[in-house]
Amino acid sequence: MKPLEKIKAKLQGQLIEDCLFCPAIYEHKAALIGQSPANVSRSEQLLVEAITAEYETYKPDMLTVGIDIYNIEAEALGCQVLFPDAKGSVPIIDKRILSDKIDLNRMRSFDEKAGRISLLLRAIEKVNEKFGKEVPVRGAVTGPYSIAVELMGIEQALMAIFTEPQNFAALMEYCTEFCISYAKAIIKKGASICIFDSHCAPPLLSPQLYRTYVSPFIQRICAEIKSAGCQLSEYVIGGTTDPIAEYMLQNGFDITLSDFGSSIEKFTAIEAKRLIRRNISPVLIENGPLCELKSQILHTKDISAKHNNIIVGTGVISYSCPIQNVLNVRHLLKEN
Repeated sequence: MKPLEKIKAKLQGQLIEDCLFCPAIYEHKAALIGQSPANVSRSEQLLVEAITAEYETYKPDMLTVGIDIYNIEAEALGCQVLFPDAKGSVPIIDKRILSDKIDLNRMRSFDEKAGRISLLLRAIEKVNEKFGKEVPVRGAVTGPYSIAVELMGIEQALMAIFTEPQNFAALMEYCTEFCISYAKAIIKKGASICIFDSHCAPPLLSPQLYRTYVSPFIQRICAEIKSAGCQLSEYVIGGTTDPIAEYMLQNGFDITLSDFGSSIEKFTAIEAKRLIRRNISPVLIENGPLCELKSQILHTKDISAKHNNIIVGTGVISYSCPIQNVLNVRHLLKEN
């Protein structure tokens, strides 16, 4: 069976013995073609080449089109992004448009031509045409709270929740609609959707605030993209997410991330039908110690064997991580 077929079968409850491997390859894909993340993130051709190298090198069971995941929407809305020349440096936001106050009059409506959105949509279409019959191809979309944080800054966003809750709720409404519009544009290209929302991770945001200010919007996004024809949806919050695991799993996505800092048992105790992607530490993959890495891999593999709804991923692999290190992880997971 192809990876795409295996994931669909798992979602239908069929027993799949293969341990599916879905590493988080973002800036690292630029290293695979000897380019900087800044260059690849601004070139449709280089991005497609980098994802092709990712597929050919690691044979992952899913592909995600993107490099600097959290910048795209904010840039399209007017934030200034820096593209450092240094080989391994990732683009970063330099100037935020709502750092002084929430002013929705400054906000733009969704426009496929804004920022790098059109570049990514073209790349997604090409990657899906190339690999979409073999593996799920997903477009990366930033969740609404994380968009708000990128527009304002994390301290300003947290303050706004308490000092101007109505304005912040209005901003969340706006960001949600923007997120849905972008996701639907990706779905029209034939790809699936992965929502990235790590700015919500505890202790940055409390479980109560997550349930009140984030989860209702995320549930709406999930419903909207499924209605628009999304074949596979994933929700990603990195970090120690045990305190919000229940709420994350209630959002309705086909796949929910359990990062390496969280308790996988907490997630599996709640969810048995939808898929859970369990991450392996990227720090251990890159730096070891090897004995600890092997122990984590074997533990994760054992959990995958016990729970048919587990797929295995990694935290974000760095630009400088040796290729062989990632291949070793894949080998250990796939061997009988």
